This record gives sequence, structure tokens and C-alpha cells, in this order.
Amino acid sequence: MPTPRHRRSPSARRRNVTISSVVAGAVAAALAAFMATAPTAGASDKTGTDAARPAVASAGTGPAAYTAEVRKLAIAALATQLGISEEQAAARLDQLDSRTKTAVSLQSALGDSSAGTWISKTTGELMVGVTDQKAADAVQAAGATPKLVSRGMNDLQQVKTQLDAIGRIPGTSWAVDPSSNAVTVQVSQEAAADPRADAWLDKLEGYGDAVNVQRTAASFTTQAFFGGQAILSEDGAGRCSSAFNATTGQDAFIITAGHCTDAIDTWTDGQQVIGESALTQFPGNDYGVIRVDDAQALDPQPAVINQDQAQPISGTTQVPVGSAVCKTGSTTGTTCGVVQAFDTTVVYPEGAVQGLIQTDVCSQPGDSGGALFAGDQGQGIVSGGSLGDCDIPGFVSFFQPINEVLEDTGLQLIQ
Repeated sequence: MPTPRHRRSPSARRRNVTISSVVAGAVAAALAAFMATAPTAGASDKTGTDAARPAVASAGTGPAAYTAEVRKLAIAALATQLGISEEQAAARLDQLDSRTKTAVSLQSALGDSSAGTWISKTTGELMVGVTDQKAADAVQAAGATPKLVSRGMNDLQQVKTQLDAIGRIPGTSWAVDPSSNAVTVQVSQEAAADPRADAWLDKLEGYGDAVNVQRTAASFTTQAFFGGQAILSEDGAGRCSSAFNATTGQDAFIITAGHCTDAIDTWTDGQQVIGESALTQFPGNDYGVIRVDDAQALDPQPAVINQDQAQPISGTTQVPVGSAVCKTGSTTGTTCGVVQAFDTTVVYPEGAVQGLIQTDVCSQPGDSGGALFAGDQGQGIVSGGSLGDCDIPGFVSFFQPINEVLEDTGLQLIQ
């Protein structure tokens, strides 16, 4: 579990405001690439050196545009998770750019007839849930595979919204699963022992096959505050990871997890002050923003870093369910896996957080605030997940979508 939080007073928390209002009247430098200067798990202890932030050229852009080393991790993760050969996994990764573009286009064109998109685990095809034959014909014409279902995405979202209103048991999560045309609910052993669990599970039975309940041995927690690493509190007792470097065009910021900025006011890299927490959204959402005090001491880079390898980030196109993704954090370094769901609600001990990306990517305490990415496309920010061995059955991890953060704050990733 997290170590004790150093919480700021409620009056100091900033909710539902844009970055421009937060920094009105302030003078901030251009954003620095903290990810390229902070040490990560397995990396050299040196910070601020040219060797720690190499320039990396990317061959093309898109969800498959990984650097060579991260590509190997993504392929190995796909092969392991799906039970296929690494050659087959490499082929699927190479198809991800076109699959993602088709998914985005179809989601927009189909409207209410859509029931979500996902990558088939068995064939690697782009699957699209549809509620009528006209939509199915459009999917086929686009080169994807339709699946006729009884519930559209609006129906599934209504069920999830109802669960959002009645679910408050720590150790539970739920998300729309387009492949099963249902809302999948995960219940940990800790949650099942809660006195409220039986009554809640009885309510879920009333939804019939629109809700699929899964039991897991894992417990869910936010993942931070376990000793010095990438971004630290002034006394070194609290730590998190930074995710993406962003800017308003004039002001400079680091994006991280909200439960990190909720607990820590002033951040350092272990040697110098980075800046103050400028905005916090947690719970409800889980993102926070740190204003950079002295960009002259840091080197701006549109990239995330692991060991001495820079992974360029050039956009934020969201990949479909079933896609390979990777994350970088200061506890477990770069790890890869598969997207399981979007718009997941999870109930942490601190409260419910909604709209998260759910994956099986390994992350642990200290990774909080780290970056989730697919090739050179940023996806999200480490929020939390299962605590303990990443190989335990039912392991999950949760990420705040980066696009929501950028939309809410008006920030842009450095390009």
C-alpha cells in the first residue's frame, strides 16, 4: 500500500480549471524533457547528461513506430499474452497503424449502430460490433470484420453509468468490453469480503448477460510513494514518475498522476527543484500538472525515456482494444502488454476514478504518473492497478487517458 500522504489543504487543490487560469500572471520557461533526465529503473544514476537523452529518429509515425528496443518488448509481450509466435506478433504490430485508422474512421461513420472495436486475439483482425446489417456491410466494405450484437455502445454505456452510480467498494472495477458486448466487472478478494459486496453483486445479477462478473485475487491500489526515483518530494520520502512533457506554447509543464500532485507540493529530481504542483484532478480523474521553474537546466524532448533509449512521442491517436501498448516508469522500467478496455471505472481506497484505460501491462508502486504509449503515440498516464507480482492471474493496470488531460487543460505535448 502507499506510504502516508503529505496532503495539501483543500483550498490549495485546483479543480476543473484550465492551465491558462492556473498560471495567469506567472512567468514559466519552455518545457523541459524531465523524462530524458530523470533516472529510471535499471538506468544509469547519471542525470542531465547527453548520454541520458539521445536523439532518436523514427521511421514513420503511428502506433507501430517503436524504437528497436521497445519494439522487441512489444512483440514479446504480444506473443506471450496471445500464445502466438514472435513472427506472428511482429506481423500484428506492423498492421496496427492501418487497423487503428480504420477503427477511428468506422467509429465516426457508424454512429449509434456501432458497439465498439477490438483486435481479435485469435486472428488479429479488426473486429467491429454492429447492431444492424447496413452497418455490417459498411464494416466489410472498409476491410474489417463485423459482429452483429444485441446492444449498441449507447446501451452498454448506460449500464456502465448506472454501475458508476452504485459501485463504491474498493477493489472493484468495471468497463465496457466490446468483444463480449457486455460490461465486465472485476471483483477482488478484498472487495468480496466487504460487508456491502453481497447486496451489490445481487444488483449486478439483475442486469443479466449485460454484466459479466469476474473474480480476481489481486487488490487494486494507486502506485506511488515508495522511495526516491524520477520525481521526488523535497524530503525525498515521496516519489512518482513523470509522463509527458507539455506546453501552452509559452508556459512549461510536466504531466503526471493526480494522486501524486495531490500529495506533494514541490518536486525535485533529487538534485534540483523542478517546480510546484499546479493542478490536481483526483479522485474522479487521475492527472496532475507540475509547472517547471527552470527550463534552462533541462533539455526539452518530445520523448519518453527508459534506460538510455529515447522513444519519440509525436501524437496521441488512441489504439483499439486488443492492441499492443507499452509503459515506462521508474520502478519497473519499460513493460508491454495489451489494451483490455477503455472507460474503466476503478474504486481505489481514496475513491472512484472513471474513464481509465485498462491493460495487463506490468506496473508497480513508483510507476505512478509514468507514460503509456503505442509506438510514437501517447496513450495515458499510470494511475494504479494490481499490487504485487505482475504474473498473478487477473493482473490489471489502469491509465488516465492523455487525450482527456490535453482537452481539459488546453495543454499540448511538445513536438
